[in-house]
Amino acid sequence: MTFSGLFPFVLLALGTLAPWAVEGAGNAFKAGDCPPRKLAQCIIYEKPKCNNDWQCPEKKKCCPDTCGITCLDPVNILNPVEEKPGKCPVSLYRCLMFNPPNKCETDSQCVGELKCCEGACGKECLAPVKGKEGLGQADLLPPSSLSLNPLEFQAYKQGDS
Repeated sequence: MTFSGLFPFVLLALGTLAPWAVEGAGNAFKAGDCPPRKLAQCIIYEKPKCNNDWQCPEKKKCCPDTCGITCLDPVNILNPVEEKPGKCPVSLYRCLMFNPPNKCETDSQCVGELKCCEGACGKECLAPVKGKEGLGQADLLPPSSLSLNPLEFQAYKQGDS
C-alpha cells in the first residue's frame, strides 16, 4: 500500500484521538492556587465566568471570587508563610452537612491577620484568639442556622432574648 493509500487512515485515526486528548484537559488544573477571597458581603452573585482552569486565558485559574467564580491570577503557596500568631477560636457547634467544603487550607490563604481555622461548617478564615490565657466564652464562634438542627437553633434564639 502506498503513502497516498494510508493517508485517509492516518487522518481518521487523528480525527478520532484529537477530541479525546482535548477532553481530558478540562479535568486538569493549572499551576498555583486561587488567591484568598476578599472579605465582603455580596448582594448579587454573578453567573460563573468559567467552570475549570482551561477556560481561562494564559496562566489564570478558575477561582471563587467575592461574588462569583471568575478567572484570576494564581498565587504560589508552595512555600507558605509561617503559621500566623494566635489560636483559632473554638466552635461548640458542628455543621449538619456531610463533609462541608473548606474555604481555606493554610493561614497563607487568609488576608491580614486572619487564620485558617476549623469553623462550624468547614475550614474558614477567622480572627485569631490573642494571648496565652485559656479560651473564654467570648472566644467561641456563634452558631449559624447551618450548624444546629431546627430545635437547637430555636432554643438558642430564645436564649438570646
